[in-house]
Amino acid sequence: YPDRRKKEVKNACPSCCGNCNCKACLQADVVMASHNEVDKTVRLQRLLYLLHKTLPLLRQIQEGQKTELDVEAHIRGSQLAEEDLTKAIFDDDDRVYWRTALAAVSRRDSAHGDAAVGRRDNCNTSIVNFLRSCPNPDCSYDLCLKCCGELRKGIQPGGNEAESSFHQFVERSYGQGTDVKGPQSDTSSGSQVALPAGGCLADVASNFPDWGVKTDGSIPCPPIARGGCGTGTLELRRIFEANWVDKLIKSSDVLTSYYQPPDSDLSRGCSLCPCTSSSRDDKSDHSGVRKAAFRRNSHDVLLYCPNAAALGESEFEHFQVHWRRGEPVIVRNLLAKTSGLSWEPMVMWRAFRSARKKLKEESFCVKAVDCLDWCEVEINIHQFFKGYLEGRRHRSGWPEMLKLKDWPPTNSFEECLPRHGAEFIGMLPFSDYTHPRSGVLNLATKLPAHAPKPDLGPKTYIAYGIPEELGRGDSVAKLHCDISDAVNILTHTTNVKLGTWQSKAITKLQKGYEAEDSSMLNGGTCEDIAYCPTSKELLGLYQRDADIEMVERDPTAQRHGESCRVTRTKVAKGNFSSPDEGDVGLSCHAEEVSFYHGHHAEYEITEKDSSNAAKRKLMNCNATSEATFSGNEPTDSTQEKANTVGAEHPLQSKNDCSAVVHGGAVWDIFRRQDVPKLTEYLQKHHKEFRGINNVPINSVVHPIHDQTFYLNEKHKKQLKEEYGIEPWTFEQYIGEAVFIPAGCPHQVRNRQSCIKVALDFVSPDNIQECIRLTEEFRLLPKFHKYKEDKL
Repeated sequence: YPDRRKKEVKNACPSCCGNCNCKACLQADVVMASHNEVDKTVRLQRLLYLLHKTLPLLRQIQEGQKTELDVEAHIRGSQLAEEDLTKAIFDDDDRVYWRTALAAVSRRDSAHGDAAVGRRDNCNTSIVNFLRSCPNPDCSYDLCLKCCGELRKGIQPGGNEAESSFHQFVERSYGQGTDVKGPQSDTSSGSQVALPAGGCLADVASNFPDWGVKTDGSIPCPPIARGGCGTGTLELRRIFEANWVDKLIKSSDVLTSYYQPPDSDLSRGCSLCPCTSSSRDDKSDHSGVRKAAFRRNSHDVLLYCPNAAALGESEFEHFQVHWRRGEPVIVRNLLAKTSGLSWEPMVMWRAFRSARKKLKEESFCVKAVDCLDWCEVEINIHQFFKGYLEGRRHRSGWPEMLKLKDWPPTNSFEECLPRHGAEFIGMLPFSDYTHPRSGVLNLATKLPAHAPKPDLGPKTYIAYGIPEELGRGDSVAKLHCDISDAVNILTHTTNVKLGTWQSKAITKLQKGYEAEDSSMLNGGTCEDIAYCPTSKELLGLYQRDADIEMVERDPTAQRHGESCRVTRTKVAKGNFSSPDEGDVGLSCHAEEVSFYHGHHAEYEITEKDSSNAAKRKLMNCNATSEATFSGNEPTDSTQEKANTVGAEHPLQSKNDCSAVVHGGAVWDIFRRQDVPKLTEYLQKHHKEFRGINNVPINSVVHPIHDQTFYLNEKHKKQLKEEYGIEPWTFEQYIGEAVFIPAGCPHQVRNRQSCIKVALDFVSPDNIQECIRLTEEFRLLPKFHKYKEDKL
């Protein structure tokens, strides 16, 4: 029971209070009280509101189907009704995509041998109802209505997505691994590799078969090189019963005919907020608002920030006002609604140990991402959590920021950590929107019981953090845009302080980074200036011919049979992922030296006694050297002993935001209407940012969906000066929930070590934005890392 004294436990037994942290109780199934049911009249009004908001989407689907039905009637030369269309056959548990079914691919590959290898669909987005499908039983190529429309307009159907057909064609012609730019791609695709000797891109492109619409509007199945069979004509089919959409619209119209939707005038400020003046900086915890921007002549600089302990019907309506405007909402004091279950990392670690049998996991290792070079590492889970509490650093003193990736490693957070899952669901505010199973206004709950559900969480995000913005290697979630709405709750924080000697070392390293950046932006290299070491030299790292593996030997871990090798792999930006053979292994615990410079080496860590003194040996055929560290302070006499950093910390940023805030994480959320300017800024300045291995970003597929950019204070200031836009910037404190509307790009930086739990949901207010984002993701290249039709 971390953070509890014996006296407190004696006065209130945790077990008697229903808050036992033993392994059995942490894995016990907990039946949480269902969220408060609203009055039947209120529930009816909310259901009518849902219908009112989704009707425009249904009419779009109806219009698209009617257009394609008219085209089919023209092809056949007679009037046509939906009843005349063949019904496509899918299993109940199939998730229907605009793609060839896996079984069909298997049959086709068997029939055509090597010629069929690599055949793919066109755009990998979910189908609603109508589709065109190849009647050939050995093919079953499917095409969505959007791709049909694009093909008839002479546009590449599916955008860059379908260019993969050209890449696969080249691979079959010149061998596996050949990567070229497709006939219609540009330099932003980041996939340009020279053809083999004697090869000519023009010759390859000329051999790549054409695919187009026939004069009567019908669409032939694409040639084998493009993923089809090239023999049949795609037939129009339907998935659901005839006139299903028409009937749904008709019944919805009847139900909503007398419904009066709430006022949605977005031109005025919120009349329900205690203060709508943009000039007032109201930091009162009782005001119900939080200032998050400094825009002039704007009514959206204050964010709605209610207290969870006082949420009622009036607060729900107030929430809807801001949610309809596409504004984030912050809900405070959520932990007051819980049973008091600990989210402390060592409690989570014990729960994870007990969950291994459910996960069928033998290893105690987890995957993490090092925020300095964005390489993936494997680390012992106990060592990771020790670093969460105490901090880790590189040999040079530079903080090591790790983010736990996909933990627990399953789609079912509630299965692995049932009590924590139940606690999280129980604390969700505005549960009619957010509850994953019974939310009246959560469209994700409206799927049939037998249908496969999208993976909307909950998921944990556990990462290190320090108060100061480093400029490189910060613990951040880079700029991205979720395809659905989301709520993110901060459940635990730990403040890791830096010693004075470490702060001075960081300041020195930052000067080297600034010199390096300045030189490279001016077209120079590191050799052009007197002091410009490479990123790895600054950190005391080095390269070798192969990955270095490091075995962490921890007495606690050994007792539990825990041991793992720590290796480093690139975390791909954009659309590719590959191992990095030039990177070094993960550094050891905070009290240990990370790496020596300039030798190929092996490391062995030994811990001698309870003082946690660690000795790291560098072994090489040419040289041998040692260094010993104890606690958090190096024993080297040239360095000062560790002291905690006070208010005069030399790294403390002087900008308005970070000078006054003390929460666990800093959020920057951009307005939807500012996305075009934000995108333009990133495209203009992309070379000023660094990606994997701190290499400048030279190519961009999509500035936001690539998830390769993080705008620090310098870039946010420059963005406002050049384009006049700024994000909502605010601190998230422990026990606070941040609601992020779909379509709002956002980024997060941890100022402390944080445990956050997030859940996605689909609100009727933002369903049109979800569809728009689905279309954006549809047009991403097939192998883009973040291309996913989550909904």
